[in-house]
Amino acid sequence: MSFRFALALLMSLPAASAMAAPYGNAGCGLGSVVFGDSPGLVQTVAATTNGTFGSQTFGITSGTSNCVQNGGMAQVDQEAFMKVNYGAIQKEAAEGKGEHLAALGVLLGCSSESRDTLFATIQAHHGQIFVEADPNRALSGVKQAVRTQPALAASCARI
Repeated sequence: MSFRFALALLMSLPAASAMAAPYGNAGCGLGSVVFGDSPGLVQTVAATTNGTFGSQTFGITSGTSNCVQNGGMAQVDQEAFMKVNYGAIQKEAAEGKGEHLAALGVLLGCSSESRDTLFATIQAHHGQIFVEADPNRALSGVKQAVRTQPALAASCARI
């Protein structure tokens, strides 16, 4: 195999993988762009790639690297985050501040300038959001609370 052919093949992989809609178990990030949703051990390599380059965090923040696809993948990421961190989010929502709330804001696509408004809105609606111990209902409640504030809703791209 010639060097030019190998280089052309490597350069075409990210473009071809980026066209594939879903990502695999490793999640979004550079690993999903390079390896796509191929099953098996390749997902371990994709996850390692995401972690090594920090591309998953950047992708979630910026909406790149397969981290947002018409809102569908964002919803999956939001639900998974809410499920894993439900207790901490509920506590921080009552306090009106915290790292988990900040991360949820990033997943909702909220600008950093709107963070204080987001925190205050979630805190003000705490009683309506956390009625049941159901992470998906709480996520819906958070999104509904954000929608009640037009300026906040405008600054959150993935609600």
